Amino acid sequence: MNQAKPQFSIPYPRFKTRRVFLRFLIRDLLRLLTRLNVEGLEHIPPEGAVILAGNHVSYLEPVMMMAFPDRFVEPIGAGDMPFENGLEKLVSFFGYISIDRGSLDRKGINQALDVLRQGGVISIFPEGGMWEPGRMQPQIGVAMLSQRTGAPVIPIGFSGLSGSIKNALGFRFPKIQMKVGEPIPAPGASGGSPDKSLLLTFSRQILDEIYSLIEEDEKALIPLEQRHQLSVKVGETVLAPSWGPAFAHFLHAPVLLDSLKINLKLPIQVLYGQRENVSFTAMQSALAAILDYLKINPSFFTYRFGKEEGNQVGEGLRELSALLKEAQTEGKDVCLETRETLRYKDGRIAKSEKRFVITP
Repeated sequence: MNQAKPQFSIPYPRFKTRRVFLRFLIRDLLRLLTRLNVEGLEHIPPEGAVILAGNHVSYLEPVMMMAFPDRFVEPIGAGDMPFENGLEKLVSFFGYISIDRGSLDRKGINQALDVLRQGGVISIFPEGGMWEPGRMQPQIGVAMLSQRTGAPVIPIGFSGLSGSIKNALGFRFPKIQMKVGEPIPAPGASGGSPDKSLLLTFSRQILDEIYSLIEEDEKALIPLEQRHQLSVKVGETVLAPSWGPAFAHFLHAPVLLDSLKINLKLPIQVLYGQRENVSFTAMQSALAAILDYLKINPSFFTYRFGKEEGNQVGEGLRELSALLKEAQTEGKDVCLETRETLRYKDGRIAKSEKRFVITP
């Protein structure tokens, strides 16, 4: 009797014609518009299950991970955040495995596992996003996929990609690099339920290997230390709430603000702080919109900042909203001041501030 073929949730490879076309198109465009250097592609095994893992500062890394290996690469992408308008069509055309970050997305995880079980290649970013490259704790997804399938992980270090798309389109020919490292064998099976500490240790090892492959100039852009402060003045009363540093961290995270404003279309322009004086109505609308979104995606901040700090951001949203309502009733102005201090390896210190005077 013929043995039935196993059923998989996703075929591998898929969309071969369009992906081959895009692969060659992207290679030619990057060679034309940038000073490109790609090293170490020979470290990617020619067959068998493989996980490509890299650092992430722009939209270009997943494109390069797809374009330069000679194998079909199935990318893993964020399913909890819509892509910007123009990018959505291109991403949908190429296809990707969508995973909702911060939740146990069984469908996305099973699709990734099934690609590897068919001897395929997936690409993933261990930091889980690009809001604070080099300062984020690795997620355990890459380790879990590797352990459950035995697939080795190929670390890839990208350098020079921050702002590179804009520079390339402006014919400034940015220098960009993709450096592929040697395979990291899959961690051994722990037996029984997954050992989270083991998976986290392996994920950190992968991230260390990735960052060993990027240029020193790139590493110099990563702050060694960051501090955030916030003060609130209601009338003549000055407050220093416990959630202040976490909330200030959020207000000084432009990628997160852009995600909420551009991707999710929330009315939070006021939080960028370009104008000092803002109305109670505008600030309350911004806070309410984020709080409503957290009812749909409660892990938005905890996934990005960790459980403790993420919960403090949520607490700040609620308490600031309540404080504004009380101040408005009493006819008092509210002044919100934040400060971010970043210290770099070369001793350089960068400071930025925001000030909101919230008036009736």
